[in-house]
Amino acid sequence: MARKKRGVIIKPVLFIACEGTSSEYQYFESWAQTDEALNFFERVDVYPDENDDKPKTTPYQLYEKAKKVIEDGAANFAWIVFDKDNHPRLPETFDNAAAEGVKIAFSSRSFEEWVLMHFQKINTAFNVTECKDAAGKPINCGSSLVPHCAPNNCLTGHIRRQNFIPGYSKKKTFDLFDAINRRTEIAIVNSAWLRFQVHASINKVQPPLHPINPYTDVDQLIFKLHDRSDKIEWGASGTDISLNNWTINASIINGNIIVRLSHTKPQSVALNALFPLPAFFTTDDDLNDTPCSLISSAFVVNHHGSLHNLLCSNDIIEFTLQSNNQPYFLFRDEGITLRIYVVL
Repeated sequence: MARKKRGVIIKPVLFIACEGTSSEYQYFESWAQTDEALNFFERVDVYPDENDDKPKTTPYQLYEKAKKVIEDGAANFAWIVFDKDNHPRLPETFDNAAAEGVKIAFSSRSFEEWVLMHFQKINTAFNVTECKDAAGKPINCGSSLVPHCAPNNCLTGHIRRQNFIPGYSKKKTFDLFDAINRRTEIAIVNSAWLRFQVHASINKVQPPLHPINPYTDVDQLIFKLHDRSDKIEWGASGTDISLNNWTINASIINGNIIVRLSHTKPQSVALNALFPLPAFFTTDDDLNDTPCSLISSAFVVNHHGSLHNLLCSNDIIEFTLQSNNQPYFLFRDEGITLRIYVVL
């Protein structure tokens, strides 16, 4: 948050340290120059740039670099970006960073998991980022010349083979930001879906992250760059999904969507022309949100005096909605930028 000094607004400085010195660096350097980032930050410093001859890029080294930047007062916020990649001291990196206020954007198997989330909901565990020859050089698998991976499917090969980014490359000359930026919101939603799939939601107590594959929470750094405080949760049909005082349960019954809604807010929630219908949607993988049409509603639990126009805390109201034949139900609370998705 920007602060004032003698009437002058002073914006904070964000520091981002990347394990990858090519595509990751170029990607976040491009983010650092966006109007959204510069509207909130005085500047965004991305490490390491081309002037660093011998950059320190293991996760623990990145943590030490970020910690020092904060201690020296060179930045107000510090994030480190790294992959699983069998690095040493990963548990120690997570623990120490949490203790020192250094945030982590972690991907497994690699940063390409975040790239993949721009195009596909998939929870396949890739164990290789890039297929290479005996000399350690990428063979450009997934291309017309080398269509298949060997001996294991790799992340970059999958991205090219599915034609998501046919010419995808980790070289410094490849503009990753330009290739995927227009699909960022899809990646944000898909990343939350992936964490739901692997039981590692950031809205709950997470398990140790370093053994998990696949995983990514790079979306949280994108939120920081844009000063966004979105909360997103996914859940299965017919289960209670709770987030920020709301609980949603949605499923398809007899061709209709049946939604049960409750809350634990200190004040009652008004049920009127503005709610709940503008908060209820169906949607798809391209985020085509369609408002739901109400068929009927009735309280199924009313122990606290809810009325036809008020929903009291811990009471439950059930809505019957018309299905739009889309795969997901979406509850949105725009006031706190909250989204709960249900796989129907």
